[in-house]
Amino acid sequence: SHPPSTLADMAFGGRKCPGDHVQRTFRVKVMATPAQKRRAWELIEDAGDVWAWVIDRQNAAFRGEREMDNNASALWDDQRSHGPFGELSAHCTQDVVLSWQRSFFETAKRRKAGDLRASYPMRKRRYVPVTWRKGEFEMRAGTVDEPGRRRRPAVELSTRRGKGRLTLGLSHDHPYEPDKVRSVRLVPEGDELFVDITARVAVTPAEQVPGRVAGADPGVIHPWAVTSGDRGLLVSGRGMRAEERLHLEDAEARDRVLATKRKPVRAYPGKPRQEGSRRYKHLAAKRRKADAKNRRRIAHANYTAANLVARFVTENKVSLVRYGDPRGITGREAGAIHNRRVHRWPRAKQRDAVVHRLEEIAVKSDGCDEGGTSSTCPACGARAIKSGRRLACANPECKKVHHRDLAGSQNIAQLGEDQPMWAELTHVEHRRVGRPPRRDRRRQRWVQARRAGVAAPGNARTRASGPPSPAGGSPESSVTVSAVA
Repeated sequence: SHPPSTLADMAFGGRKCPGDHVQRTFRVKVMATPAQKRRAWELIEDAGDVWAWVIDRQNAAFRGEREMDNNASALWDDQRSHGPFGELSAHCTQDVVLSWQRSFFETAKRRKAGDLRASYPMRKRRYVPVTWRKGEFEMRAGTVDEPGRRRRPAVELSTRRGKGRLTLGLSHDHPYEPDKVRSVRLVPEGDELFVDITARVAVTPAEQVPGRVAGADPGVIHPWAVTSGDRGLLVSGRGMRAEERLHLEDAEARDRVLATKRKPVRAYPGKPRQEGSRRYKHLAAKRRKADAKNRRRIAHANYTAANLVARFVTENKVSLVRYGDPRGITGREAGAIHNRRVHRWPRAKQRDAVVHRLEEIAVKSDGCDEGGTSSTCPACGARAIKSGRRLACANPECKKVHHRDLAGSQNIAQLGEDQPMWAELTHVEHRRVGRPPRRDRRRQRWVQARRAGVAAPGNARTRASGPPSPAGGSPESSVTVSAVA
């Protein structure tokens, strides 16, 4: 289940979400005929026309040709005078305008607060997601006929007056109660279409012990390291990193091939637009599909990690989860390789997945500055020496050795507490999330080269304690795989 989207947070019809419910979104793939998909793409393109119309209206206000009026009444009057946008209904058009309006005022608020990097939503898009409110769509569950023939679940969407309703088949059913579904949203992802089904989910409070706090340390090597008392959870992100590395390797190979093809050239004054080669369009479509699949795999791994954290919190009866906010490291210059790792790290989505999952079990969460927590001994508070994932206390009276990420989560749990809460970890649960689409062959190539007695490949992220040995070498020449952030 995905966290609520921007449009899913809106209370359609003036009804707010009850206090004992939360709004959640479930994404399913569209499985429809080519004619139905063509019509669905036309609806998304019509929403792009609405987005462009609002931008042109705002540009006219910037030039002084009209008043700077972005209130709802003025927008709806101008929308009615403009006329229909393709087959979009009036409510679907209003939702597109409202999403632009929310983005515009949020940017104005941030710029007024001093964030000059915030930019107004003045970029036109060809495709914009479309939302249908409750009462303007109809969900149909999947069925199995007597001969064993399966009928796919479907959603029936309304269009403007005089146009027929659009029915789209879906890959599978949603997990919500039918009367709890509030809206559906047609979303383009790469070259595929998806439907986001938003519903109200009842909160199921977990058993809690008042005052029991858990610390959570987010990261790249380990997406989450959580500790509470003498118990800990360490989630490995090796599969996520392999997925990112393999996807980057494939993307670079596609870019090398794309560089040899003729790409389209945009039109400029005095020269029309030039079409690219068909091979370029085919390869570009494959690249978009691979990028979308990579984003879905990473998002699924983050939700899996969030479920693991929620299960750990429930088993230990935690009442408050204090997590670290790594915002301070984003603006730090640390070299090209590490900067790429940090900027490709979906830290906000990783955090939101856990926060929204904790809301479903009524557990409070609080973010705090994690500066220095992974380089401080949680037992005595002295500075410690870092070596990979190992953290050794430099205090001669302590000299304790910790796991670096688990120590960071213990330090985060103690932030803001009057008395120290450190306890020796007696049980640490190890879990792994993410699975790459194919196997990473770097380790196998290194082992083959080592057994053959030749130099290891340059891109192998491994090191040996001794020189290469022949096949079936002695135990002294053991192999250690270094951690790749």
